[in-house]
This record gives sequence, structure tokens and C-alpha cells, in this order.
Amino acid sequence: MPRPRYLMIGAPVTTVRTPPLLEARLAERGVPAEVSTRHVEPAGLASFVAAVRADATVCGLLVTMPHKRAIVAMLDALTERAAAAGSVNAVRRLPDGRLIGAQFDGIALLRAVVRRGFDPAGARVLLAGLGGAGLAIARELLVAGCRVLAVTEIDPLRRRRGLARLTGEFGAAVRSYEEAAGSAFDLLVNATPLGMSPGDPSPFGDRLIAAAKLVADIVADPPATQLAGRVRALRRPLVTGRAMVRAQIGPIADWLCGADPLRSA
Repeated sequence: MPRPRYLMIGAPVTTVRTPPLLEARLAERGVPAEVSTRHVEPAGLASFVAAVRADATVCGLLVTMPHKRAIVAMLDALTERAAAAGSVNAVRRLPDGRLIGAQFDGIALLRAVVRRGFDPAGARVLLAGLGGAGLAIARELLVAGCRVLAVTEIDPLRRRRGLARLTGEFGAAVRSYEEAAGSAFDLLVNATPLGMSPGDPSPFGDRLIAAAKLVADIVADPPATQLAGRVRALRRPLVTGRAMVRAQIGPIADWLCGADPLRSA
């Protein structure tokens, strides 16, 4: 019997950490799967998903930038979290061929900060980025009880839609950074790509970093981003992107092997 196959897609996928970690976790569950990467440009995503549907040897997908939102319209169903966030980072094929999408970025960030001893209940949070991962992270922190979630987003349409979605669900706890300017925040979260390319600046200034109880950066590679460097220089606790990757491997493996495909935790 052939090994189950999973593909991690994105553009680029040259530095992703998930495949070997997921292979190891699935092996612990008695599933000797193969997890490999595939570079897929945005223009080729629809044809790639069609090819996956036709290839029953592909049991699922791991999805990274820039496809987390775009792939939603190409799937047959979403978990509750994925539907609420409007993005997907894991896909599971059912025996009847349907493709179900789930979202674990928010779960991973929450687990990672809690493991560092941070309690989001009652906290003031500043989140940079309302993309596929950012909106999922925002929802998870709000569900966990953060008192204020302020957001920054450079894309005007994404900012407007993201804020409307969050305020519609969580009300006055959500605000733009401009509305909360001058405040100190307990937790800073970078959910943007800033740090992936050489020379990228930090999304947060030193004043905000110095006042924070914890800073989280979802960029996994390179690990020494400008933000990470400033956090360490200012001697503040840091949750790295690699810690976030590790925090979602277990939940993803459980979901891929679990009985109920419409649950994501």
C-alpha cells in the first residue's frame, strides 16, 4: 500500500519547516506519510487544485503564503475556524474526494504564547497584519479574552475588510492602531511577511517593544529578523516563528487523522 502523500504549497516554499516535523508526528500516530513541498505561483493555483482533485494519492495539503485566502473558493467545505477567518492553511481529502480546509495559525500562535507563560485574558494586544494568518490569530486572541486588540495593516482594502469582520464579531474590543495610539501593549504580534527578506524593517518601534511583556514574530525563516534582533537587544521575551510552527504540528496531524473533518481543534 503506498504511503499517504501530503504537499506543502506556497511561493516560495524554500525555507518552510513544516514537512519533516509533520512527517515525524504522523509517524508517531502510525501513519508513515510523505510530506513534500511544491512551489505554486498564484496564477497556477486553480489548475494545481484541479490536479490534486484528480490525483487520489494526494491525501491533503499544507498551505502557506500567498495562497491561504485564494484557495478557500476552490474547496468543498471549511471548518468553523477557517470560515470565520476566511483563510486556510491545511486541506484534507475525504474518502469521497471532497477537499476540506482548516485554519491552525491562530491556534498555533495562542499555544506558543501560552507556553511562554503569557495569559491573553484581559491583555492589550497590538497585531501587525490582517492577512490569512493575521485574521486567524486576531480571532483566536479575542476568543481567548484579550481586552483590546489593535491592528495595523498597510493594505487599505484588507484593513477595512478585516476590521469590519472583527468588529462585527467582537465589537469594541477591536480597534485600529490609530485609535489606540499612545498606549502600551502587553503583547505585540507580527503577522506580516516583514523579516522574510534581507533589509526588512521591524514592524514595531523600540518604544512599543520595550513596554511589551511578550513579542511574537510569525516569520520562521530567517530566525534572526530585525524584529527578533530588537526584541533581544531590549531584553524582552520573544516567541519565534519556529515556535509557532512547532505549536501547530500536533493539531494539524490530529485533524488530518481524526474522524470529524469539520473540526479544527
